[in-house]
Amino acid sequence: MKKKIIWMMVGGLMALTLVMAACGPAAPAETEEQGEKKVIVEAEEEKAAEEKEEVVEEEVVSSDTPKYGGTLTVSATADFRRWDTFDFSVATEILTLTNQSLWEGDWAKGPAGGYGTGETDWASNSYDVWDHKAPVAAESVEWSLDEATGEGTIVYQIRPGLHFGLNPDNEASRLVGGREMTADDVVWVLKHATGTPYSYLYRATPELKVADITKTGPWEVTVKVPLDAMMTAIARFGDSIQIQAPEIHAKYGDADDGHGMINEWRPSSVGTGPYILIDNVPGSNVLLDRNPTYWMKDPVGPGEGNQLPYINTVRILVIPDVSTRQAALRTGKIDWLLGITWEDASMIRQTTPELTELAYGGGGGAFWMNSQRAPFDNVLVRRAALMATDLHSINDNLMNGLGQIHTYPWPYLETYKELYLALDDPDFPETAKELYVYNPEKAKQNLAEAGYPDGFKVDAIITATQVDYFAIIKDMWSKVGIDLQLEVREAGAANALKRAGDYDVARGGGNIISIFFTPPTLTSTVKSYGNVDDPKLHAGFSEIRQLAMTDFKGAMGMARELSKYIIDQVYGIPTPAAPSYEFWWPWLKGYSGEYSVGYFNRLSWGQYIWYDEDLKKSMGY
Repeated sequence: MKKKIIWMMVGGLMALTLVMAACGPAAPAETEEQGEKKVIVEAEEEKAAEEKEEVVEEEVVSSDTPKYGGTLTVSATADFRRWDTFDFSVATEILTLTNQSLWEGDWAKGPAGGYGTGETDWASNSYDVWDHKAPVAAESVEWSLDEATGEGTIVYQIRPGLHFGLNPDNEASRLVGGREMTADDVVWVLKHATGTPYSYLYRATPELKVADITKTGPWEVTVKVPLDAMMTAIARFGDSIQIQAPEIHAKYGDADDGHGMINEWRPSSVGTGPYILIDNVPGSNVLLDRNPTYWMKDPVGPGEGNQLPYINTVRILVIPDVSTRQAALRTGKIDWLLGITWEDASMIRQTTPELTELAYGGGGGAFWMNSQRAPFDNVLVRRAALMATDLHSINDNLMNGLGQIHTYPWPYLETYKELYLALDDPDFPETAKELYVYNPEKAKQNLAEAGYPDGFKVDAIITATQVDYFAIIKDMWSKVGIDLQLEVREAGAANALKRAGDYDVARGGGNIISIFFTPPTLTSTVKSYGNVDDPKLHAGFSEIRQLAMTDFKGAMGMARELSKYIIDQVYGIPTPAAPSYEFWWPWLKGYSGEYSVGYFNRLSWGQYIWYDEDLKKSMGY
């Protein structure tokens, strides 16, 4: 197979086509110079094999050779209550096993049990690097940009032969009848996602409401959007929603027009994924069985070419109590657990040394000062607040020194290393270096220069779980004259105040690194995301989005350059956080600590690994 990516500029028209074809592992790439064009060409497979004398050897079965069967048992902290795939806050651990997106993460680009390329670790929910993707419900994805018309085009060739899983005991599944997924299904899904008010994409990406989505061939779907919306369209249409059958929503949606939300598990789980949802018992467990009509093959390793999935059953136990979950792990009742604190991880290492572990995260989030109202509309005040915050002391006292003290707006992740501006980088701005050094005296000077020589009083809208952290901030800020009042609210009430922009200080998560080109805390008009409205950032991220479609790593470099300005403006104060840990038993074969193979595809790794029941028995479980 030969795959080419050709770059060219013709007058005012810039065209880029990226074709992702479902294929086996590629041979090493070669670069050819063809006139003024630079062409990246994969080495062609040998056209003919040399004739050899046939040798018959006894087959040797390696301990790495995958076997079929077994039950993967994991845990959830609560019942799954929101089931509609178009709602971002859904039971994604389940729906990414039953339903599929147009493209998803490429398992072979990660560790893949030691057989992958290792280009990423798939250890985060939010990885969305396009070079690490593989077409799934779409057989290929192509896009092009037309600067003359200001329009971008995405063409999806839909994969024939994908059938919705059939569960005879599920009325909704019988309604679909195991039929083949079509291009019409994909058109309906994309239009529903961008045209229905309850949909996450409708609410979070208003620029996609103008998308022109049409069926342009028997198995072809074409999307046209303005150039500035192209990055968002590629990312969100590709790996943010799963394909469902329209007749499901027509019958089970909570509105008469066929566009209502589905609030029940049986209809929403009818998809083309590797598993079929068999049962959901609130307060107890969720059960999924292997889909016998699943189409995907193992892409890499000793089982390359085998039919997936290997594991027969996935069981999710609902265990709200953290101690009970950890006890279930230690006794082999569950096979895998993540979200373990550094304190608990130390105990688990001592009691159950047979477990394998992986540390992840550690970047923390941020808290914001409302830059749209006084006193934090003054950059000198925001700079003073950061200099009055001793990040190293917080890290040492709350996180045992294990946290990453990162610069805002992004933490360091190896997969996105081109994006990160570190404090010790040679080009880190001199004007920003002082911000990350605890200096209450300089903070007082800034406040006096800003017109607040005697300080001021402000409120922090927080929840009960944030009290300990903000008590430390309150004490630190009091030393420079900032009287921080802690206003504890129930989560819903706190979010309502943030959405209304009615706060001085508020805590939130960090920026989702996968959408560095449109960070909601810096470019969104949604006030719960930091309330920042800066023309320089709007223009800068628009340029980043356009570059990313032709040079993804270059766009990360441009965003890194823009972060120098963001850091200097102190639009957020980073919060150190110790890493979390995941532990798993060694009978999960081919597993290397992956969490989400693609963008928020939790548990999707379950289809690629196999369960060594013999090893489990030999270990006494």
